[in-house]
Amino acid sequence: MSSLFGNLNNTNKSDYGGLFGQKPAAPAATGGGLFGSLGTSTATSQPATTGTTSGGLFGQSLGGGLGGLGLGGSTQPQQPSTTGGGLFGGLGAATSQPAGGSVFGGLGTSTQQANATNMFGGMNAGSTSQPQQSSGLGASSTGPLQQSQPAGQNNAYFDAILERSRKRAHAEAISEDLPQLQLGLGDLRQRIKRLGPSKNDRADGRAHYLLAASGVDPGAMVRDLNAFTSAPARTDRPQAPEVQDTDVESYLANLQTQTTLSMISDGLSRSVRDFDAFLEDNVTMEWDAQRKRIYQHFGIRPKESALSGATGSFAATANDSQGGFGRSRRTKAAALAGSRAGGIGGGSGSGFGGFGESGFGKSSMQKSIIGAAGPIGTGHQPLFADVEKQLEATGVNAAAPHDRFQREKQNKYAEKVQLLNLARLEREPFPISKQFSDVVQASGDQHGPDLIKAYRSLISIVGEDPEAKSFSENRTARERQFAEAYNSDSQSSPTSQELRKQILRGGARCLENLAFEKMEDMITKNPRDANLGGVPNVINKVKAYVRVMAVKKSLGQDNDDLQMLGDDYVWALIYYLLRTGHVAEADLYVAQNSVVFRAIDRNFSTYLHAYAEDPNRKLGDNLQVRINAEYNQRLRIAPENSIDPYRMACYKLIGRCDLRSRTLDGVNQDIEDFAWNQLVLARETNKVDSMASEVYDLTQAQQTIREIGNRYFSPAAAGGANIGSSFGAFVFLQISLGMFEEAVSFLYKYSYVDGVHLAIALDFYGLLRVSDPTNGNQDLLSRTTTNLPQISFARMVGLYTRDFRAANVSAAVDYLVLICLNKDLRGQAGANYTMTCHESLRELALESREFALLLGDMRSDGQRINGLIEDRVRLIGLQDAGEFMRTITLQAASVADDNGRTTDAVLLYHLATEYDSVITTINRALSEAIATPLGQEPTKLQPLKARSVADQQNIQGTESSLTSIDDPFILSEKMSRIYTGQMYRSKIKIQNQEACVALQTMYQAKNMVENGRWTDALDLMKSLDILPLASRGDPSIIRSCATKFSSLPQPVAHNVPNLLMWSIMCCKNQRLILQNSQFGGNEGTRQAMIAEFKQTNMDLTTYTSQLRYRFPAHIHEALARAQSE
Repeated sequence: MSSLFGNLNNTNKSDYGGLFGQKPAAPAATGGGLFGSLGTSTATSQPATTGTTSGGLFGQSLGGGLGGLGLGGSTQPQQPSTTGGGLFGGLGAATSQPAGGSVFGGLGTSTQQANATNMFGGMNAGSTSQPQQSSGLGASSTGPLQQSQPAGQNNAYFDAILERSRKRAHAEAISEDLPQLQLGLGDLRQRIKRLGPSKNDRADGRAHYLLAASGVDPGAMVRDLNAFTSAPARTDRPQAPEVQDTDVESYLANLQTQTTLSMISDGLSRSVRDFDAFLEDNVTMEWDAQRKRIYQHFGIRPKESALSGATGSFAATANDSQGGFGRSRRTKAAALAGSRAGGIGGGSGSGFGGFGESGFGKSSMQKSIIGAAGPIGTGHQPLFADVEKQLEATGVNAAAPHDRFQREKQNKYAEKVQLLNLARLEREPFPISKQFSDVVQASGDQHGPDLIKAYRSLISIVGEDPEAKSFSENRTARERQFAEAYNSDSQSSPTSQELRKQILRGGARCLENLAFEKMEDMITKNPRDANLGGVPNVINKVKAYVRVMAVKKSLGQDNDDLQMLGDDYVWALIYYLLRTGHVAEADLYVAQNSVVFRAIDRNFSTYLHAYAEDPNRKLGDNLQVRINAEYNQRLRIAPENSIDPYRMACYKLIGRCDLRSRTLDGVNQDIEDFAWNQLVLARETNKVDSMASEVYDLTQAQQTIREIGNRYFSPAAAGGANIGSSFGAFVFLQISLGMFEEAVSFLYKYSYVDGVHLAIALDFYGLLRVSDPTNGNQDLLSRTTTNLPQISFARMVGLYTRDFRAANVSAAVDYLVLICLNKDLRGQAGANYTMTCHESLRELALESREFALLLGDMRSDGQRINGLIEDRVRLIGLQDAGEFMRTITLQAASVADDNGRTTDAVLLYHLATEYDSVITTINRALSEAIATPLGQEPTKLQPLKARSVADQQNIQGTESSLTSIDDPFILSEKMSRIYTGQMYRSKIKIQNQEACVALQTMYQAKNMVENGRWTDALDLMKSLDILPLASRGDPSIIRSCATKFSSLPQPVAHNVPNLLMWSIMCCKNQRLILQNSQFGGNEGTRQAMIAEFKQTNMDLTTYTSQLRYRFPAHIHEALARAQSE
């Protein structure tokens, strides 16, 4: 059907007219549109001679288009033709006449027949072999402008002859009376569509608005309905007509065929069910657990009823085994562990903190905690989104290959972590900061000295004493001592304020000690200039240092501006006494020279004495007002360069004067001196009782250092290289001012090994704010809801073990145990860290296959040997290791069993006290070995991974021999000897015990058959009482054996065909031996034995006939051949 504009660029034949046209009478007519058939190639090759014309708006077309008006019209009279009328008549109609003219006639036009022109003269028409008539306005043509009528008739005659010859060459019918089928696939498809019901396109749009307002997407619903309706209906296959059985053989053949088809159908349906169960177990996500994690992430507390799984589309159903949308079934291992472990995962707030639900019930699609182990030497790729983004921005390459020095440093760190866990188990103090700083010092890294300073600052803050031997001495910090105060929600609580004061004192004390060591080193290097002499006390050492600085012209721009007392620069001496933390010595020096100081500055001795006596280094209110007034007065009215800058520095430090400017003008200082200034000037006071000008606390000091870091310690910062800054120096400053999380993040970018261990040391004392491991955050450094920094500690430690856990799994255990340091956090975070630690240990056990080392081993008598995880069970938040170890061992055993590692599965099931599962696994391995064809080597078992040499030396004589067993028969014998006691047999099903004994006998019989011991093999098979080998033709015994077949265990029943084949082989070969023996002794006995073997074959034939279709065809063939012989 043509449209308003006709068939634009359409090569198919059209049947209907244009806008007001009618259906033409002749089948060869074409329909015109408003602009005719633009780009249309007519398919009609038969000239139309007669017909009626359907009138359009202007009636019948004369020459087509506007040609009837005389514009370039054809001078040749036209024959009547059948055209479809359009708006202007027969626009674009196909005729058999020569082309008439049009306004733009014949622009690029050519058709097989001479076409009637339209308004635009058939633009872009198809190829042709005929010339065109000219148009009216500047159109070009390949033929002459006018042709005579006889010439046109001759051309039409020759064209008809040529067309008939073409049709004859293609074996087409040339009779004009017969219709021509010239429809393509597109035309046929269009005609078929027209035969169907017409589609009503005039839909009411108000329904769409109504559905959209109700939250329904009409487009999506239509697509879904179309998907349903377009799906092919299920058609049942027609039942094959039943074949009438004419004899017994046909009946048996049909029965066997039907039985085989039914078995195939059952097998296919069982495979479909198993596949669906596998997808539900391993692919479907646990929507309920995911919903809880989303709630926790956004701080939404769900109702208690929702946790019980009573209602809700995503709530857990009462029956966990049914799966479905909203709740997936647990894996086989998790189901087994959950069914046997009782109430391990019952609650989310106690026990294991939702252990069975969130720990081992996790979907396999969830991201791993410890990541995939990478090969050594491939380099460390950044695994945190924020770290990777910062490295790309700064151009730092963190993926450098592992060299020998870094591996040695990692090994030394691993030894320290192992000693840390051993000390925690024995409840002894461990100086973790001192131990880690020793590793850094031995590594020889360029940033090592600054990192050692950072550890010294941490030691000074927490009060760690490397010489402490017991906590009873109260000389050193304890594990997680500062966790409660540091992670307190209220920053104004007394404990939080006291911790911030301790950070200020500790950081300043470390910087003061470093400054004094620097002084001593300077004096040692310049003994002549120092001229120490006398008693080498603190005051004399500082005097010597000031002399060295004066000689080097380093005290100031001009030493002449400095006030002197005798040979000493008095104010510089007092300043450096304060800088090195010797306030009491400074007070003593002023007191010894009180007469002179009374003349120099009569009030300073009072200020300094009050400052030295107060433990918080705080002046009284009256003295504070006086010193501020005096400082501001001198600063305002004193002439320039008339006051000793060290004098003003002492006033600023003692009285905290002019806190808007926290630099010491005229005093040479480095970055450490600047940091010390911030720590000394910062004071944790009550902001309510303090004036705004006196408030400068630790938070503001941290912000100052943060700005310094952005300006000078960034690789892209201008002037960073001039200051000689390294990332280690900035880490030291951050630790000194209590910016622990930012220090870990900053160090991790440049040295992830040191960053991880710095985080461990901080978290050991509770000075690290950690993020929830279940919130799915991909950044190393994130922010809490109160805008406090936090570190992804669990993921950082877990991913760090990728480098070495394949080669040193025991070290990986020690690191993963440290995740549980945060089990004391309040709320759900502590339970989540405990769960994460348990999950990471489970992943490590399954990945490494070091089951004997991690989960335990057994002695030759079956007694258990503890593994590394069980030895550290107190460090992972558990008082009793029984249920946890049993659960994780069951899961590892199930995975090992599924992967075909029989020896591992046997050991793990034994450690989990699942003795029946041990026998079941052994029976399956024995059955597979027996099913191996005769003469072929059975598949060997994969032996258990042996312990390391060090571990074997620690427990000499206690390791089991499973590490060398690769034969299932030897494995079954060993475990059978262990399970002889009543304690074991009471937990093993009688059926499995009997099956194990039967399979061992069958295995021995198979070896005898392979070695040609026919009679011995027959005797063993008779002892099994499975086949009627001793029935001697008694039908009741044969029937009893056939009835017993259905009750046999699956591993035994699977090998009954092999047992039959061995029996036939033994009878045949032994009978041949008796028949061929020339000196058989008693002839009657020999014949009786031959007859007995023949009877045995007949009994076996009767036995197999009673168990129809249970045995393969080659068994029946072997029995038939044995009877025929």
